[in-house]
Amino acid sequence: MEGIIVLGHGSRAAVDEANLFLERVAAEIAKIFPGARVEPAWMNPKAARQNLAGAAAKLVAAGARKVIVAPVFLTDGLHIRKDIPEELADLSSAYPGVEFVLARHIGFDPRIVGIVAERIAEVRDGVSL
Repeated sequence: MEGIIVLGHGSRAAVDEANLFLERVAAEIAKIFPGARVEPAWMNPKAARQNLAGAAAKLVAAGARKVIVAPVFLTDGLHIRKDIPEELADLSSAYPGVEFVLARHIGFDPRIVGIVAERIAEVRDGVSL
C-alpha cells in the first residue's frame, strides 16, 4: 500500500483556518489517488495536530511500504531545505523497509499567477476573471 502525507506548516490551534485548509487539501488528494492512504501532517508543533512522524507511523502501521511526502509550501525555505529532509532520514532509519520520498514543494507556477490576478481583479474592479 502506498501512503501520502500532505505536509503543511500549520498555525496555532487558536487560528485553525490554516489547519483546516490542509485537511481539505488532504481530502481532495485522497479522491485523486483512491488507492493510497492519505494523512495530513503539520510542521508547527503549535498547530496541536499530527506531525510528520505521527502521520508516517499511522501509514506504516496500515501497511505502507512507500510514503510520498507532498509539501504544501510555496517556497523552499528552511523546512524544505533542512527540516523535512532530516526528518525523512530519521524516518528511513526508524522504518528500514519503507521508502520515503519527498515531492517538490509548490514553487513558482503560472497557475498561481492566475489566482493572484483573479484576487486583484475582484477588489480592483469588482469583477472576477
